[in-house]
Amino acid sequence: FFAMFALAVPFVASQVVARRVARQRSQFGDQMPDTLQVIASAMRAGHSFGGALTVVVDDAPEPTRRELQRVIADERLGAPIEEALAVAVRRMDNKDLEQVALVAALQRESGGNTAEVLERLAVRRMVNALTAQGRMSRWVLTAIPVFLLAFITVVNPDYMRPIYTTGFGHALLAVCAVMITAGSLVIKRIVNIKV
Repeated sequence: FFAMFALAVPFVASQVVARRVARQRSQFGDQMPDTLQVIASAMRAGHSFGGALTVVVDDAPEPTRRELQRVIADERLGAPIEEALAVAVRRMDNKDLEQVALVAALQRESGGNTAEVLERLAVRRMVNALTAQGRMSRWVLTAIPVFLLAFITVVNPDYMRPIYTTGFGHALLAVCAVMITAGSLVIKRIVNIKV
């Protein structure tokens, strides 16, 4: 019993830690659109990129505050801002923050309108959030007919036998498969908005 318990403890601990990390990353990702908006607004008001991060930290919720405080602390210790952001990107596994790090590197090397780029990132993130329900609807509407076909086949095979054993049934299955696929592709085109 103690050997089993000893073997289970590391596994359970790793699962608990992985779940907490996933929750922190999810919260961070949900907060990114607002964070990008504040950074862009601060830069339009005249702050540098580092100064804009400081403005965000003042009002940001956790875990965004903690992560950006680490970035600011690393920058004050002499690390380039894009390298400090790259460390946060690895910790949070966030594509939006990775693009912010790229924008920071480009701005440091060649200048440019960073605020406009950050606003575009925020809009794209917002569009992704607003179309999430449409993407979920696509998968639900695609899965329901397949699930019902399998469920009725298991519950009442005699009722479904003509579908599987006759030519007309095979034709109906083919038509249904084409219609489900076409519907799924149409919904994908509707919710796939390029920003």
